[in-house]
Amino acid sequence: MAAEIIEFPERGRDRLVSSIARLETIVREVERIVADEPDAGVDRLLTVMERMGDRLVDLASLVLDEESKLQAQKAFISLSDKIAETREAFEQVGANKRT
Repeated sequence: MAAEIIEFPERGRDRLVSSIARLETIVREVERIVADEPDAGVDRLLTVMERMGDRLVDLASLVLDEESKLQAQKAFISLSDKIAETREAFEQVGANKRT
């Protein structure tokens, strides 16, 4: 019988690799939108930014200490608020153009 070496993943490592892979997918999506669909609209890019923020918060929870995690969460809450404000501003501009 041949002996097998079994490597157990470090705790949280699989989640880290998975989070990084999801973040890379989002970055590729942004690059594709910008290259192939420049008129895709601000709303679509803002949606992608929100998803990216969520992924970055996931990554932060895996690699940062508690105080840094809280700072990262506050920063991304602020980012989400800014994205919502930007959406509202663009909706108002769009509504003004139609009238």
